[in-house]
Amino acid sequence: MVASGVRDAACRCGVVKFMPQPPTLPRKNIRLLALAGAGFFGFSSIWLLIALRFSQTGWDFTQFYIAAHLPVQSLYDHAAFVAFGEHFLAPIGVKYYPPFVRPAVFSMALKPLALFPYWPAFWLWATVGLAAYLTALLILFRKLDLPKNILPWFALFYPAMSGIMTGQDCDVYLLVLVAALMFIVSGKEIAGGCVLALCTYKFNLILFLPIVLLAKTRWKAFFSFAVLSGAAGLASAALVPPAKYFTLLRAIPEITIGFIPAGLRGVTIRLGHPAWYYPIALVGSLLCIYLIWKLPLVESFCVGVTGALMLAYHVTWYDCALLVLPICVAWTGSGKKMRAALLTMLALPFAWLLGNDYCQVIAEILILAYFSWIAFRQPVVAQSVASALEA
Repeated sequence: MVASGVRDAACRCGVVKFMPQPPTLPRKNIRLLALAGAGFFGFSSIWLLIALRFSQTGWDFTQFYIAAHLPVQSLYDHAAFVAFGEHFLAPIGVKYYPPFVRPAVFSMALKPLALFPYWPAFWLWATVGLAAYLTALLILFRKLDLPKNILPWFALFYPAMSGIMTGQDCDVYLLVLVAALMFIVSGKEIAGGCVLALCTYKFNLILFLPIVLLAKTRWKAFFSFAVLSGAAGLASAALVPPAKYFTLLRAIPEITIGFIPAGLRGVTIRLGHPAWYYPIALVGSLLCIYLIWKLPLVESFCVGVTGALMLAYHVTWYDCALLVLPICVAWTGSGKKMRAALLTMLALPFAWLLGNDYCQVIAEILILAYFSWIAFRQPVVAQSVASALEA
């Protein structure tokens, strides 16, 4: 109780201090965690009930399932995707075949999906996604000493949970990103850089993170990231000519159903002023780079993640599952009003559903505004969130 009071007082003063964590959880904390876990799975069951009746369940999983079956040379051949889908999947009612847009080398990890029929493979995929999401949350809750009673609200977070339902891979990506950060802040920089290189699977989401490593002089992490990500790029180019990959990327609006990118670019398109994206994105990128230079490592990492989600040329609504990381970090040092806003962001899935692009950008602006407030109004931060993550 005393430790909690000290931490809260420190947060109100703009100084985040974290008490050392005990080696084992007290019995009371175990009970609280069990209740929070039960609440999490209780809310998660709502998504399961929706998935069992939703016509678009597994909507995006098809790309991974087909990629697992096709030879790697055909990954970016949309005609081959459609041919496979019409022959093997259309008879079971699956009639949408989105393209596979990840670097070719990462498709090798999908090959085990070919061992299963489509729907068992999807439910296995969804189970792994949910397990990855919960694991990432438990790591953050443990390291940041977050209150257990807010864990169930994360089961209502639309991008993370609906992404699982539609068959996306955003929650596994979140776990990899969190693991990379844990390694880096704990001093295991080479391991952290190597794990972060796995995130080049969706390189558009980590555009600012190499800048974070450079700005915070995490040289080992940066060079291990650069070497491994470069090797992945070369391996992908050796497997499939890059020209085929870029041709597919340019064709995405034509071969996907109703595709409009999310984030700032999506908002400018919906407003009818797509040209606005470029100057606003430039100014936003400069602000993010300044905040990365100004803030401590963990906060800079969060700015990098949030900035990419808002400013990247190509980003989707389910990628916003990554906002879980900055939300958890922001919770540790924020006051009641900010925490209420963060809970609202988590617990109103229909706000995301009805105003997807706008809700996403508002959430990202709110998070960036919080970290800007720390950088400009609270320039002296005695101990950053890294103190907790290193414990």
